[in-house]
Amino acid sequence: MPLERVVEFRIAGGIDLIPELIFFIGKTGAAMFEERPEKLPRPRDPSFFQKAKKIDEILNQLLIYVQPQLVGLSLEPLESQVEAVLQKLGELQKEVAYHLRLIDELRAKLAVAREVASLKTVSPPKTDVLELLIALPGRALKEAIEMAKSFNATVVQQGAALLLAVERRNVQQLKVGLEKLGARVLTLQEAAEVEPPSVLEERLRKAEEALTSTIQKHRDLINYAYTLRNAAAAVAEVFNKSAIDEGTEIGRLFRSFESEIARVEKQLSDLRKIEQVLDGLSDKESLKLPEGFRLYIEPEMPINAPHVLQEINGVKIALVRGEAKGVEVPPEYLADIKTGRELVKNAIKSAEAALQKLRKEFEALERQYAEFSLYADKKWEEHADIATVIFYVIEKDVKKIDDALAEFVRRNAAKLDIIRRTRYKYFDSVPAERRPTLEKYPTPIRQFTKIVYMYGVPRPYEISPVPLVALLFPTFFGWMYGDLGHGFLLFLLGVLLMTKLYGGRHKDWGIIWAVTGLVAMFFGAFVYQEAFGFPLSALGVEMPIAPILHMFGKHEFVVVEGVIEAIRAAFLLGFFLVFLSFVVKFINTWLKGEPDVALGVILPQVILFFSLAMVFFSLVKTALHLEFLEPILQFPWIYIFIVAFLWSAAGAFALKAKYKHHEEAPPVTEEFILGFVEGSLGALANIPSFARLVILILIHGVLTKMVNSVAMALGPAGIIFAIFGNSLIAAAEGLFSLVQSLRLSFYEILSKFYEGRGRLFTPLALP
Repeated sequence: MPLERVVEFRIAGGIDLIPELIFFIGKTGAAMFEERPEKLPRPRDPSFFQKAKKIDEILNQLLIYVQPQLVGLSLEPLESQVEAVLQKLGELQKEVAYHLRLIDELRAKLAVAREVASLKTVSPPKTDVLELLIALPGRALKEAIEMAKSFNATVVQQGAALLLAVERRNVQQLKVGLEKLGARVLTLQEAAEVEPPSVLEERLRKAEEALTSTIQKHRDLINYAYTLRNAAAAVAEVFNKSAIDEGTEIGRLFRSFESEIARVEKQLSDLRKIEQVLDGLSDKESLKLPEGFRLYIEPEMPINAPHVLQEINGVKIALVRGEAKGVEVPPEYLADIKTGRELVKNAIKSAEAALQKLRKEFEALERQYAEFSLYADKKWEEHADIATVIFYVIEKDVKKIDDALAEFVRRNAAKLDIIRRTRYKYFDSVPAERRPTLEKYPTPIRQFTKIVYMYGVPRPYEISPVPLVALLFPTFFGWMYGDLGHGFLLFLLGVLLMTKLYGGRHKDWGIIWAVTGLVAMFFGAFVYQEAFGFPLSALGVEMPIAPILHMFGKHEFVVVEGVIEAIRAAFLLGFFLVFLSFVVKFINTWLKGEPDVALGVILPQVILFFSLAMVFFSLVKTALHLEFLEPILQFPWIYIFIVAFLWSAAGAFALKAKYKHHEEAPPVTEEFILGFVEGSLGALANIPSFARLVILILIHGVLTKMVNSVAMALGPAGIIFAIFGNSLIAAAEGLFSLVQSLRLSFYEILSKFYEGRGRLFTPLALP
């Protein structure tokens, strides 16, 4: 398949510089970063992360008042941009905070003023014995009234405010009690000094306008900060997913594996020594040690405690009264030597399994380290506080990366160690299992990647089905939607999607539907010769040739002979496409690097399908007039099917034995079973499934002719009915044709050979 050539870059540098590298590379919009393997450790957080987080905290307070927009960022060091924006945002935050405090104060005063104003209509009693208070209790209204009454106060409620007349000797106590409830208590003099609500409302309006004006005045700063925050978040995400530690963390991981392997090896060695001693004592049921004595294997000399040296089964042992350095044989093993031997053997098996697992994990770690590290030299101390990132670039964009790296060095030249601590390598050959996919096709084939990628992205070594789908999807759709009028409507929809609908954002889908509409028009003009359910001859259009598939007549809705011809054509097309799918599966398996699987399992499955398909055609030969296939149908296909099945089974058995001890053996058994099922279904179910091509066009023909018949019976009013009916049929049949076209493409064809487990080349693009 035509692929864009992808190259690989690996860059290592100081951990605090890696975000800057990612930013400068991301500004090119040409690089796709590789994610860090799970086994390799992530570096520490760069200091830049904390500064970027502060921008996010400030912006969250400001974005309540403005809808930001993305703008272009300057090509300056990311950290210096963050610091500059933080300083400006800090000043703006102070200014906004001042306006917010003022607004909050005015709102609180306005609430008090409105409550107080509601009491000015109340005429309070005037006496020297009583003191008048105004209380604003808020939510504690009921409690405030009860408290006031407990002091024998007269209470007048107006809305949420209370006018209290209380004896002077109880004023202070009542006031304190109300304030504890959270109420605001005012004297009449204090209430008189409260500004009128209208004045406060005007002041509040001006304060809110001042806040809005301040935000608008700094809109460019907010937009820039918003864009910078998003870019910083994208850089942080790439760092977290892609950066690989080259120093402390990776060194610690390797040393932990090595120490754990050494520990298990020592444990296994000790167990084997104990087993050897117990084997030497196998003629005894038990060995009881004197009180206070212990049995050590290969003890370190000299032994300070009283001891006796002996040799059992070629192993030096010491019977020590006290303690010594060496491998001690547990007394319980000696108490029952037979049981002890079994326990030791089981422990040895467990230790061997654990050691094997550790070594495999360690080998996998070493392979990944060698594959992904830029240095891969295990010099952890030399690479302390250094990390590596890997990214892929289309070959034609390599110069953009080189220019970005040069600009990165120039812009960060003030950091003296940048060149010394930054290294990069360029690989023109990327391993196929890691290489992202970017296909290049001309229009309109390129647009059909949207349909194929719904199923999956092809791997670099896999034959891409994009050209096949670009041919088959419109063909399937046009076959089922074959009407010159309806096809024109679909073509018109495609043109509108390319130009006006949704602002042209779905141009690729517009091209797909325009091409599919043209194919539907071709089927309508030459295969069925119909427009909106009317024969072209009835519309005064005489075609130079007869319909290729004459399915609808003048005096009958359906011509049986034409239907049989259409089904025969659909079955033959289905056979050819499914057979092609199995052949491509054989080629893909070979290209995958598994020629033995291709020859031993896949090739017999191709023959298996072909033989069963011939058996199927022999069964429907008479009904579908397939006499022209008689020469090929005479072969003993059922015996060929049996031979192919035995061939596939023998190949699977041989390959299973070949890869018995391989850790990453191909799934031979699954492939054998799945291939047999797919081959059988392909011949006996998938080929008949292509009859849906005929069924939908039959439904189309019957429905349009019914609508047209009713419309003509209605006279002039039938025009509206015909337009409505044909529009409804066009929409419904378009949906059904879409679903069935996708089913035929995905299930009947692609599922036979296409894995679609690749990665699409998606470069990081920063504003």
